Amino acid sequence: MMAYGSVFLLAFTLGVLATILMRSLARRAGVVDAPDGFRKTQEEAIPRLGGVAIFVAFGGSLLIQSLRTPTEQLHAYLDAADIWLIVAGAAAVFLIGLLDDIWGLRARWKLLGMLLVSVGMYASGFRIAGISNPFGAEIHLGRLAPVVTVFWFLGCMNAINLIDGLDGLAAGVTVFASGTVLLVGVSFGNAGAAALAAALAGATLGFLLLNFPPASIYLGDCGSLLLGFLIACIGLRGAQKSHMVVALLIPVIALGLPIMDTSLAIFRRWLKSLPFFASDRQHIHHKLLEMGLTQRKAVLAMYILCLAFGELAFLLTATHGYQSAAALLVIGLLTFLSVRTIGRHELMMLKERLGVYAEKRGRGRRCRAAAYVASASMRQARTVDELWGAFVGVAQTMELDDASMVLFGDGPAGRKRGAIYGWERNGNQDPHPGPLPMGEGAGEGAGEGADGSLGEGVLWSAVFPLRTNGTELGRLSVRKVTNGSPLGAEIPESLQLLTKALSINIEHVAGAGSE
Repeated sequence: MMAYGSVFLLAFTLGVLATILMRSLARRAGVVDAPDGFRKTQEEAIPRLGGVAIFVAFGGSLLIQSLRTPTEQLHAYLDAADIWLIVAGAAAVFLIGLLDDIWGLRARWKLLGMLLVSVGMYASGFRIAGISNPFGAEIHLGRLAPVVTVFWFLGCMNAINLIDGLDGLAAGVTVFASGTVLLVGVSFGNAGAAALAAALAGATLGFLLLNFPPASIYLGDCGSLLLGFLIACIGLRGAQKSHMVVALLIPVIALGLPIMDTSLAIFRRWLKSLPFFASDRQHIHHKLLEMGLTQRKAVLAMYILCLAFGELAFLLTATHGYQSAAALLVIGLLTFLSVRTIGRHELMMLKERLGVYAEKRGRGRRCRAAAYVASASMRQARTVDELWGAFVGVAQTMELDDASMVLFGDGPAGRKRGAIYGWERNGNQDPHPGPLPMGEGAGEGAGEGADGSLGEGVLWSAVFPLRTNGTELGRLSVRKVTNGSPLGAEIPESLQLLTKALSINIEHVAGAGSE
């Protein structure tokens, strides 16, 4: 079995030395983060190639330890942990982040690169084929295994990448998460996962000495993506190689803070109809700063939360049955309280969105119901005035601003304008002769709209021909001020139904009058 303390000390020492070196090289090469007054609030440009130091320290500590380990122990260890496969995948992810740090990559290309690496890891044997649980048999994923595995890798990488917004935050979260996996691995005799976690914890802690606020070097994307990838690999390998209950939940719970922040970010950007990679100042650490905390106090507060999640994750491994259920209940309660406190902005947005949606659905149901009732009542009408009165009732429900109906009569020159019925939202609905309020040229097709103006609002208007048996009886014209809001489908649908009912019943009333 590998000496975990030796791996940790090696990685820590290499991490400190490599970080000092990379800080100098990055500054000379001009690979720095300059302050922008929005998301980057530091006072001066800071080197951002800390990921190089972590990669060198992580891989170097494993290489040096392998040279010091007897061959038979090394062979068993490599078979158990697939070290070099993990290092190869880490190198690919590290390269993607490094290219982004130096030249800048479009979000789509960076995501494609991470996706290809995730698929490659699945093909290499790093798979989530099933999920154990404390209350029954293992849940086999079957054909969902590739999707869940790829999502696991992408989720871990982006979780660390998105939370990397304060000095020492992403690195500190990684130290707590890898430390949790290390303790669990040692407790259950999982030598491979424990040694890998020790290397990651040591390398990251060595970097954290120079990254803790005020930081003199940043991770960069090459570092944040690398840390997320390594946690995904170590957590997955630890779960596959151990017999503990809900093993895969251990890294998930240990990463509770960045996963919560990522989930809130995705949810927030979905509510705002923004791209997933759009940046904002609504992350957990930004909210702590808005509460008046200094950067150092905000980071320490998040460390405490990470420590709580890590302790609960470790506790879960030592419980069974109802004890596991109780531990999961505590975790769920802690998550709920954290979301209620930290995600207040997102919850308010959701409440507002749901309120608008419910109001829109209710308005749509009322419009359609009123249109069906009015179309049915028109069958009992004896005059055109009664037909118009039924339509006006629906127009009020639809909150139209005005409407008019012109009926054609026969004359020496053919079809000509006859009676005109007008209605405005102020209550005027008397039939009257005179000019058509909206003009006859507003459109010929059913539901054809045109932009205009009514007061200072943005106007939607449409003209519906009243036609039956190939004969055009007249036209129905409507207008509604929308103020730029999208028009619900219920209004055109209801007007189409009412137009058909008016056409049929106008012909019926006219025929009854002629008899």
